[in-house]
Amino acid sequence: MQIEFRRPKYFGWAFRSLLLVAGVALLCPAARAQTTSQYVPGEIIVKLRSKSKSLQSQAFIGKAVSEKGMALKGTWNGLNMHQFALKAGASVEQAVAELQADPDVEFAEPNYIVRFSEAGREGVPVAMATVRAQAVYDVTTFAQTGAPIGLSQTWANQTPGKAPPIVAVIDTGIDPNHTVFASTGAIYTNPGEIPGNGIDDDGNGYIDDVNGWNFVANTNSPFDDEGHGTHVSGIVLGVSQDITAATLSPASIRIMPLKFLDATGSGSTSDAVKAIYYAVNNGAKVLSNSWGGGGFSNSLLTAIAYAYDHKVAFIAAAGNAANNNDSSPTY
Repeated sequence: MQIEFRRPKYFGWAFRSLLLVAGVALLCPAARAQTTSQYVPGEIIVKLRSKSKSLQSQAFIGKAVSEKGMALKGTWNGLNMHQFALKAGASVEQAVAELQADPDVEFAEPNYIVRFSEAGREGVPVAMATVRAQAVYDVTTFAQTGAPIGLSQTWANQTPGKAPPIVAVIDTGIDPNHTVFASTGAIYTNPGEIPGNGIDDDGNGYIDDVNGWNFVANTNSPFDDEGHGTHVSGIVLGVSQDITAATLSPASIRIMPLKFLDATGSGSTSDAVKAIYYAVNNGAKVLSNSWGGGGFSNSLLTAIAYAYDHKVAFIAAAGNAANNNDSSPTY
C-alpha cells in the first residue's frame, strides 16, 4: 500500500509555509527510524468494527479480560482501538490470529517497535553537517539538487497578527533551554492547564501537560535525551525566521514536543499512536514525523487517517537511504 499526499485546500499560509518543513527535514538525519517485524513482547493493538463504540468496547474488553486473561493498557475512543497486554506466556502471534477471526474485530496486530536505523547513522555526522549548513544558510535552493526552498520568500509572505499554528514534533522530545527556543517563545503552552498543581485541569487525561508530553516515561517532561527532536524543531522554527540571526524574532510558530522515541531512538507503535492522537485532539495543525520505514501497520494508518479527517497535515519523512520509495515502499 502506498499513500499519496495531496495539498489540502483548507490550510492557508501556515500550511503552505510548513510544507517546507518536509522538504528541508528530509535532508537532515530525520528519517532514520524503521518499523521492523520486532514488537513489544506480550502486547497487541485491536481495532473494533462496530460504530456503537462505547457499548461494543465495553463488551469486548470484558470478554478479553475474563475469557482471555488480557489486561487493558490503553484506549483511543475516537479510533475505536485498544492496547492490551496478554497473560503471561501467551503467544502474540496466536492471540492476533484468534482475534482476527473474531467478527467484532476489524484488525489485530502486534505492538511493533520503531527505531533509528543504525545503518542510517553510518557516515551521517560529516555528510549531514554539510547538508544542515546548506539547508540553513542557502534559503533559495538546496545546493546539491537545485531544489527550490524559497525560505526568504516564505518569511516575507507571512501575515502578521495570525494565531501561531501549532506544529507537533513527534520525535525524541526537545531541549527547552536551547537559546533558539527559549528566546523566541517557540514552545507550545497549553492554555487549559495550570502548571504544577497536579490536576488535569483541561480534562484531556494528562496531568500538568503544560508543554507537551513524554509518552516514553508517561510524564509531562518531553526533554530530549537524544538530540534529534531538538534538531527537527529547529528546522520547523526556521520556516518562519532565520534562526542563525544575531537577534531572533518572537516565534510565529508554536512547537508542541511529543516524545515517543527514547534515548536510543527506539519507540513503540502504541506510543506513536498516542502522540498523534494527543496532537490532533489538542490543537496541532501540522504533525512532523521524521521517522518511518519498514513494514505496514494498520494502527498507524488508523491514526494518520484520524489526523486527516480532522484537517491536520501529517508530514512524513522520505528517508535517508537514497531509495526509490515508489518501487520500494517505505512506511
